[in-house]
Amino acid sequence: MNGKRIIKWMPGLGLLFNYQREYLGYDIKAGLSVAAVALPVAIAYTELLGINAIVGLYACILPMIMYALFGTSRQLITGPDAATCAVIAAVVIPLSAGDENTRWQLAIIMTAMTGFWCILASHFRFGAFTDFLSRPILQGLLNGVAITIMVGQLSKVFGFTTSPEYLIEKLLEVPFRLKEAHWPTLLMSALTLALLLGIRHFRQRWPAPLIAMVVMTYLSWQFDLVNYGIAIVDKDADNGDLFLPIVSMSGFHLGALRELIVPSINLAVISFVSFMMTARSFASKNGYDVDA
Repeated sequence: MNGKRIIKWMPGLGLLFNYQREYLGYDIKAGLSVAAVALPVAIAYTELLGINAIVGLYACILPMIMYALFGTSRQLITGPDAATCAVIAAVVIPLSAGDENTRWQLAIIMTAMTGFWCILASHFRFGAFTDFLSRPILQGLLNGVAITIMVGQLSKVFGFTTSPEYLIEKLLEVPFRLKEAHWPTLLMSALTLALLLGIRHFRQRWPAPLIAMVVMTYLSWQFDLVNYGIAIVDKDADNGDLFLPIVSMSGFHLGALRELIVPSINLAVISFVSFMMTARSFASKNGYDVDA
């Protein structure tokens, strides 16, 4: 009886106990494909919050392990997501007022509150409400977030030292600031984009993001691109610490919880709905059920 209850809460264990050896080759290929996309994406999303890249790697690895045990979808993976990162950044950055430790505190508390709302919704079986949410609206939201992220990266592509806060202003400033562009940075950006598009065109099965990341990392190391004024992400930015940063919660103001209640509820809804939309599309295509 206890075994069945454990399998009910951890479906991944049932699949693991019945694992067949002939799956291994396919799973290795799938794992490499996921790593090719997930690693650079996880590093990029940490930029939205202005935190160190190593956190993105942990956020990429640990949720996948947990969902492999607790998830009911056989194809879905979990990790940093554009919509959730954008929502957290929009809430946390203004409230932190430029203080890095406060930004960490708010991000941690908001994440915990989001998890609490999800567990509460699970207890009252609110997952069924996802059937009543409009799919076009959600797709519009995700596309809007994608556009916001792409426009937000324009200043880094061109090497601008400063950039406006809002999306329209960021987009309109580019033609008027081309003279300020840092040409070595722009050249590296163009080379990376050309490499990505070239691989996708000529070798669609190759992991283009991973190859681009490896090639650009090698070029950065081989030619010491920092000397050309090109900003890079490395361990020196975190004082050589390759582990998770230590965040002090002693100075956290409980009054800030009021500011996080509604955003954390919104984040829980956005996360769950986008999650279920993707999971159900996989489930219907491959003939199995997903437990909301």
